Amino acid sequence: MERHLYLIGNGFDLHHGINSGYTDFRNWLEKTNNDLFYQINEIYEVSDKDKWWSDFENRLAMLNAVQLAAHFAYENNPYYLSNHCEFGWDQAAIEVELQLDRLFSELRGYFHEWIAQLNTPLQDKKIQLDIQDTFFINFNYTKTLENLYGVSPKKILHIHGCVDSDDNFILGHGKDYQEIQKMNHVEIPKPTASLSEEEISEYYESFFGTQEHEKLALESAIRGILSQKKPVHDIIRKNIEYFESINDVGIIHVYGLSLSDVDMPYFDYFAKKKRNALWIFSDIQNKNIRRIEWFCKNKNIKKYKIIDLNDILVTMIDS
Repeated sequence: MERHLYLIGNGFDLHHGINSGYTDFRNWLEKTNNDLFYQINEIYEVSDKDKWWSDFENRLAMLNAVQLAAHFAYENNPYYLSNHCEFGWDQAAIEVELQLDRLFSELRGYFHEWIAQLNTPLQDKKIQLDIQDTFFINFNYTKTLENLYGVSPKKILHIHGCVDSDDNFILGHGKDYQEIQKMNHVEIPKPTASLSEEEISEYYESFFGTQEHEKLALESAIRGILSQKKPVHDIIRKNIEYFESINDVGIIHVYGLSLSDVDMPYFDYFAKKKRNALWIFSDIQNKNIRRIEWFCKNKNIKKYKIIDLNDILVTMIDS
């Protein structure tokens, strides 16, 4: 009998009627802490709330660090603080760090609280799962597998954290330092052509001199954004023994996962190890079919099929 590996994502919980979408988080947060909701929308300059919140994790990288740094640099200009004392030059950077630390800490706290209050899964949405001789890697924080399907916790790796744990949930974007820095690259304005060489030299000296505190603030903002990166490669290294212990599986079920860029290193790992296995992807109304086909072609996976979880309901199979 071939062994199975299930990779479980948020679409699995959504299928079971759990209100676990990021839009659901947005609506809950707006009602629960409108001040925090307003702060996030303001600091990220959110214009289309539906679009931004539906892509919540990835959007955490889209903070305009340049504008944030400029704001705090203006509010903490060293020329107006303590007679140019040493303390004043990095004050803007300190304020940026404190602001982002508070914001992200509070946001993550409320995210954990939201997960803890989610509704229970619907019994009539239960699907056929192979429980015996099976491994589960759960990308969700919920315990649908344990509570609805009776899967032993020993068989499940909650790779990003579990609602029962006191540990912080792992969530975030996939941008590295260089990518964030490039997104916030600042072009030095060119001096007018009428300036002499001496005046041009003075211009650049003036620019770099008076803007030093703003550059420090910008670096602080970039580091703050970077702190919200999901450490996928670190997670793989941390769990490498577990990953290697399930290399003998013959069937891989990818249920409720969109194959997003931020989580792609996980799929890259298993595709490299198990490209000859049978891969079974869930999709709803072919919304993700192109992404699945691209993934299989790119990873040279020949044996795969795409199903709708509604087609493998326990009630349908029993009947």
